[in-house]
Amino acid sequence: MEQQESQKEKSLAWFKLADLIARGEREKALNVFRLLSHSLQDRAYSLQLEGDLLWYLDDKNFTEKYKQAAFLYQKEKRWIDAIALNEHLLTNTPTSFEIMSSLLIFYAMVDWQDKLQERHLEFVKLLSDGYIDQQQYEKTMTDLLELAITERTSKRWLGQWLIANADSFQANMASRIKELLAVPA
Repeated sequence: MEQQESQKEKSLAWFKLADLIARGEREKALNVFRLLSHSLQDRAYSLQLEGDLLWYLDDKNFTEKYKQAAFLYQKEKRWIDAIALNEHLLTNTPTSFEIMSSLLIFYAMVDWQDKLQERHLEFVKLLSDGYIDQQQYEKTMTDLLELAITERTSKRWLGQWLIANADSFQANMASRIKELLAVPA
C-alpha cells in the first residue's frame, strides 16, 4: 500500500513537471526535475532527461548534459544510447570533430557498416573543408585501426574496410594499416 502511494506521488510529480514545461516555467521545471531525478536509478538516463528538458526550453546547456550522458553510456558499453545522443548532438554541431569521431567508433562497435561508411564520407568532407585537421583525422583512423586489431575476429569487416580505403589515407597511414593488418604491399 505504501509503495502504491509513493508511486502515485511520483506520477503526480512527473505530471506537474510536464505542466511546468508546457507553460514555459523554466526555473520551477528544473527544480522539480532535480527533485525527481533522485528517484531515477540510471544516472546516464537522468542526465539525458535533463538534456531533453534543457533542449525543449531552448537552453544551450543541453549539449553538456547530453555529452555527460553519452560518456556514461559509452562507459557502460550502451552503444546504441551513446549513438542516439551523439546523433542528436551532431544535428546541432555538424562540424564537431569530437562527435563525428565518437560516432565512427560507436558504429564500428555495433557493426553498423553502412552508417560508418556514410559518416566517414562526411568526416572526409570536414577534413577537406578545413573543419578538422589531418592530425585529428589520423587519430580517429588510428582508433579504428586499433579496434580492428584488438577485435580482429569479430571486426573482420572493419579491417577489410580500412584496407579497402587505405589508399585514400596519407601514405604513412596507409602503410601502417597494411602493415598492422598484415596485407602485402
